[in-house]
Amino acid sequence: MIYKLFFATLLFPLKGALIRWRANFTPKVPLVPELPLVDDLQHVSQPRSLVGVLRRVNAEEGIDGLYKGILPTLGFMLFWEQMSIPSIVVIGYLHFGVYDQSTVLIIAIASLVKIIATVIEAVFVNRAVTTREDISSFSLRRALDALLSPTERKHPYRIFSIPGLLATCTLWVLYIVGTIGARHFLFVKQFPENFGNWEDMRPHIPLLVGAVIFSFALNALVLTPLEVMMVRLSIQAKATQVVLLLDTPPVETSGPVRLRTDKDGYTGLISCARLIIEEEGWGALYRGWWWTAFRGILFI
Repeated sequence: MIYKLFFATLLFPLKGALIRWRANFTPKVPLVPELPLVDDLQHVSQPRSLVGVLRRVNAEEGIDGLYKGILPTLGFMLFWEQMSIPSIVVIGYLHFGVYDQSTVLIIAIASLVKIIATVIEAVFVNRAVTTREDISSFSLRRALDALLSPTERKHPYRIFSIPGLLATCTLWVLYIVGTIGARHFLFVKQFPENFGNWEDMRPHIPLLVGAVIFSFALNALVLTPLEVMMVRLSIQAKATQVVLLLDTPPVETSGPVRLRTDKDGYTGLISCARLIIEEEGWGALYRGWWWTAFRGILFI
């Protein structure tokens, strides 16, 4: 576990920049050169790549900005580490083809817990990374004041009613659970029990390579848009809030990147996908696809 925390800390600036890049609102510039708007000139200078976000964060916020949001990230890592035991049990059931009522119940409970935890993680981690406020490492109250709206602090369950977020997280979890089962059915069960015997494994190498390529492509195609929308939906200001930490004047940036706060909010999963495509193009929906694809191969 220690080495996982070490590598997570080492790579966190990349993950934080990825979250900011996916949150960065970069609308298409209207082709009206004779009437340039101040807002158009403002967002042209916004970083349009992961490297650009890294450079901007480092230039404007320094090392503190690169590691903003690391505490909730490591906290959820510890939580998921505890959840790995029931996950291994579920995978074991799938591998040996045991499908009784207890198996279905275990899978259902594990999936429900993962959905709930994923919603909470998305809200806290994504807001912690993108907020302009300084979050104290030693004051839980101040951190909650910065990350949650007054309504959410009074009624914490309201984070589950953020438009589209619960549906997006549910699809994300169902995809992972479904692909774990499919992977073991279609590929792992086809391999010999003795993986150390090269002669037994050699005929299955094409199957293994094909599985990796197929998993890479499918994860990039399906998971990436869901993860981009999870970021957008988790940080957007709710209509019931008067002021949220992410609210900014229409022509200002929210730190190194610009957040979508000067337009009507996303009203759901479909609305989020449609508006991202209409306002920013298909590319915005697939930011960081390589990160999701590689990570998804290992289902981590």
